[in-house]
Amino acid sequence: MIETFESMPTTLQIFWILAAVSSVIFIIQAIMTFVGFDSDSDIELADAPDEIPASGDADFDADGFHLISVKSIVSFILGFGWTGVLFWDTFENPLWLGLLAFVVGMIFMSLIALLLFQIRKLDKDNTFRIEKVIGMNAEVYLRIPAARKDTGKINVSLHGSMHELEALTEGEEIPTGGKVRIISKVDGETVVVEKI
Repeated sequence: MIETFESMPTTLQIFWILAAVSSVIFIIQAIMTFVGFDSDSDIELADAPDEIPASGDADFDADGFHLISVKSIVSFILGFGWTGVLFWDTFENPLWLGLLAFVVGMIFMSLIALLLFQIRKLDKDNTFRIEKVIGMNAEVYLRIPAARKDTGKINVSLHGSMHELEALTEGEEIPTGGKVRIISKVDGETVVVEKI
């Protein structure tokens, strides 16, 4: 087996090494992910400057979308290496094979980055907190008496979900169907609104 490997052209040896090493790392990452460990987790750096992210990944992202990460780089090398190995006999020109391997590697990298982005979206905290609706507009569900005499009810939409809250107003009475702006909270279920 060693003789077979040594008799291969150098370029094919490189493709085999990249394919084998990246396959082992990819399998280890997959096992760690399913067990509950994450190789892309944050690394605490003591006294790290503000402009350098204290993370194991480069911060080329928009809203948490990491294109460059350990997992995506391993995926690129995996696609690159195995494409070179599998299509070695198909292409006589190593430049064309390298170009194809690069394109397939980029596709692997993009797919893994997209998959990780979709998984991270599941981690978002969508717990309703009344502080999140301050400054938003809402519709009156049950009339709100004037001058904080009693509470009425409003409906407000947050993250595509409708929430019903108790509401007070300091001004005049606001009838059912009226439009209001939430200006502050009283407690975890009651807000102060103003007519708009």
